[in-house]
Amino acid sequence: MISVLLYSHEKKELSAIVKLGKEVVCKISDDNWDFLSYSERKLVYSLLSENPIIDISCVDIVTDGGIALAEELRKTNNEMHIILLADMSVSPVSYIRPSIMAGSLLLRPLTVQSVKSVFTEAVSSYVKKMRKDNDNILLIENRDGRQPIPYSSIVYFESREKRIYANTGASEYPFYDTLDNLEKCLPEMFLRCHRSFIVAKNHIKKIFISQSTIVLDDDSEIPLSRSYKSVFKELK
Repeated sequence: MISVLLYSHEKKELSAIVKLGKEVVCKISDDNWDFLSYSERKLVYSLLSENPIIDISCVDIVTDGGIALAEELRKTNNEMHIILLADMSVSPVSYIRPSIMAGSLLLRPLTVQSVKSVFTEAVSSYVKKMRKDNDNILLIENRDGRQPIPYSSIVYFESREKRIYANTGASEYPFYDTLDNLEKCLPEMFLRCHRSFIVAKNHIKKIFISQSTIVLDDDSEIPLSRSYKSVFKELK
């Protein structure tokens, strides 16, 4: 599922943007897209606290705190396409900055054509990038459709209940495969540490060889079996 986050303090405007955005997506992509829309900034922050994977965002920066929210969105994902929603009262100096790196700008008053044009650019750019960057993305298929997950977001893979779970720290994405098959095609940033686990090296905080435990950067723990200890001794 590809996620689009939209925030505008004007509810009617927000509803119209969602409708037009979905129309654009239907013409460009066969993937499943999830539109998350909010008219309250605090609800967006609540969502971000769960570390979701967001691919495209459209954020209102006219109200107080809008710029800060755009900066927070950028912190969550360096690759996200951010659309800024503004008007002529907002100086470009306030939003043309490295901490936001916006990909598009929607200026009020909005028109159907301007919204469709900006979303067409954003969605087309994302789809093209996703196809180009297949080596950096795990594309899984489950009952929700095809779900692209950047390898950089995955903390570990776990095998349980006859399925594989890609864990991003905040969410789990189940799919059918075996760890043996998965291990063969994963990039070098992942290491097998247990018959039921493959871990991302960049998310390892500490390795306790004697305790057969790996501590991750969120302080959670996964097991390290004896068969794989020799590999992890070199990482300490």
